[in-house]
Amino acid sequence: MNSKRKRKPEISDGKQSSAQSPSAKVLKVESEARKRLSSDNLTKGMKSRLVKSFYKQDCESLAKALLGKVLVRYCKDTGERLSGLIVETEAYLGGEDKGAHSFNGKRTNKNEAMFMEPGTCYVYNIYGMYCCMNISSEGEGAAVLLRGIDPVDGIDHMQKIRSQKTLKEKDLCNGPSKLCQALKISKDKFNKVDMTSSDEIWLEDGEDLPQTKIVTGARINIDYAEEWAQKPLRFYILGNKSVSKRDKAAEDSLSRV
Repeated sequence: MNSKRKRKPEISDGKQSSAQSPSAKVLKVESEARKRLSSDNLTKGMKSRLVKSFYKQDCESLAKALLGKVLVRYCKDTGERLSGLIVETEAYLGGEDKGAHSFNGKRTNKNEAMFMEPGTCYVYNIYGMYCCMNISSEGEGAAVLLRGIDPVDGIDHMQKIRSQKTLKEKDLCNGPSKLCQALKISKDKFNKVDMTSSDEIWLEDGEDLPQTKIVTGARINIDYAEEWAQKPLRFYILGNKSVSKRDKAAEDSLSRV
């Protein structure tokens, strides 16, 4: 866990000295420690950072492939590394998909990121105060919604960001807006950002899941999508506590395979 409480500097007695005061020494040590932590957090896992070729797959395949990978948010202002294992996704195929913002080829300034290179962040606002994060894939206007992550790094910091010190870890990021809050992901900062080159948000390799661990079911809260509302385009890791909503029928079907 990277979140650490700052050490309280010693109080000076006001006497001047040619030698460096204890208080100044403490501050210098703290500053150097923060710089080291910031550098370590920025470079941590860079060797396993996912490259452009990973994202160059069709939307449904990418939605499944993202499960088990690690979403990393590096906060430059604090040097904090916030991360979590992706445990739940939804595919939005574009074109004839009535659940997608790009249905029927609709292309606007708001959803432009869905038409950009695979691996581009598509972040949009909902209810005027929350955000949802997607990642573009192959396919015209196609993107994957991140619905849930299992916190790994910076859990204490996530709790402070969400102003929920007593919130259980499984409830920190078990929803698309919750994870954006916990990782400080906003539309203004990250919409249209390339995840393969950004030094503030990226994905790292994790584990490759067998099909027996991936639950497939209908997407959530898209009743407006008519027959597309029941298409099996939501995917999550079986048994993970950070999944936003379980589909028991789909889990039962998976167990019989």
